[in-house]
Amino acid sequence: MGEQDTSIKTTKDVRDRLRTLASERGTTMNELLMELVSRELTDEEKEQRAQQALEEVRQTTGVTVSDDARARARAFLQNVGREHHAA
Repeated sequence: MGEQDTSIKTTKDVRDRLRTLASERGTTMNELLMELVSRELTDEEKEQRAQQALEEVRQTTGVTVSDDARARARAFLQNVGREHHAA
């Protein structure tokens, strides 16, 4: 391997589940973990994507989204998320 290996402490149940999932997918636990963590964005990555999307909107439509509109949209989406998880 090109990168240095390291260890992660977890419970036996989590380890066993990772092993089972990896086996079912025909992959290693390391590759499974890489796949899973690659799906999640950091806060910085989310902000970068939001800025890219806003710039694309500006370039495509000529409209600059205000900070107020962006805050209202974020609040709306957070409410939708809360309602979804509560259901």
